[in-house]
Amino acid sequence: MIHELSFRVALAALLGLIAAGGNLLGGYFVVYREWPRRYLQYFLALGAGYMLSVAFLEVIPESVHLGGENALIYVLAGFFLVHLFEHTIAPHFHFGEETHTEEMQHGHAQSAIFLGLAIHTFFDGVAIASGFLVSTWLGVLLFVAVFLHKLPEGFTVASVVMAKSQSKRNAVSSRRLAWRGHPGGSSPHHPA
Repeated sequence: MIHELSFRVALAALLGLIAAGGNLLGGYFVVYREWPRRYLQYFLALGAGYMLSVAFLEVIPESVHLGGENALIYVLAGFFLVHLFEHTIAPHFHFGEETHTEEMQHGHAQSAIFLGLAIHTFFDGVAIASGFLVSTWLGVLLFVAVFLHKLPEGFTVASVVMAKSQSKRNAVSSRRLAWRGHPGGSSPHHPA
């Protein structure tokens, strides 16, 4: 049993790093290649659809199975928390394409976005680790969901930096910065 848990912990950490690489890959699409906007929207839709499917078909039922009906209160609280942040902390932000360069000229706007994405990235890692603590199957599903979700996040990070009229090199460096939140989040801590 201990060996299996150790394996799942190591796998969660490894896949957390690989999922974070989706952020780098997504930024690559924006920085080094001129893609039609339609393709970027397809990536966003694919990641969102897969993530919603995993949430509704696997994560929420497993949460109710493990925690009872009270788990649904936490699902609702999480939903409202996302909307609180989306509509109060960052009320005017286009994920994947920042078109208002005048808003990005202020250093605090870019810093707030990167702080939010770093926290977001940490919790992506927590989601992967939590899935592996429940089962390997759920952990792998969450890994794929987070990886697909990371591609559009990479678009976002790169386009924010480029909207601030910084170089492509700075856009690459900023994606690496956002990438660093995953290892802490995807290293599950468990009582021994």
